[in-house]
Amino acid sequence: MANSLVTQIITDGPRNATVKVTGVLDTSDLSVTTIVNPASFVPIPPQFRIYHLDYSISDQLELQLQWHATANVVILPLAGRGRMSFVDFGGLTNNAGAGKTGSIDLLTTGWASGIQIFSLVLELVKEGNVGVGVR
Repeated sequence: MANSLVTQIITDGPRNATVKVTGVLDTSDLSVTTIVNPASFVPIPPQFRIYHLDYSISDQLELQLQWHATANVVILPLAGRGRMSFVDFGGLTNNAGAGKTGSIDLLTTGWASGIQIFSLVLELVKEGNVGVGVR
């Protein structure tokens, strides 16, 4: 078998989007991979804010979310299981500098042996001139 990564767009509204990511690692860690690409959404946003994040990760692994740019910027390292909410302060915004694309990348560290799994659900808000006036 080989490592498997599946990204699924659950909702794609004029303002909000939800993305589910599942991974099964049995041979190595996952190198930097784009899991959210603005071009996959309608309307296409310049970038996203992260409002909520649900995750469940095998004990051996750590996930790292990154804003894609010339030099990627770490959003959060994740391990274990949980839910994080950032809505109280407007969400996590893309603070990547030069060359930012609006994409969100993922990588893993810690795989040593066996089958390691993870799931991640991102609740996003489209930023830019999309969904203007939509609540």
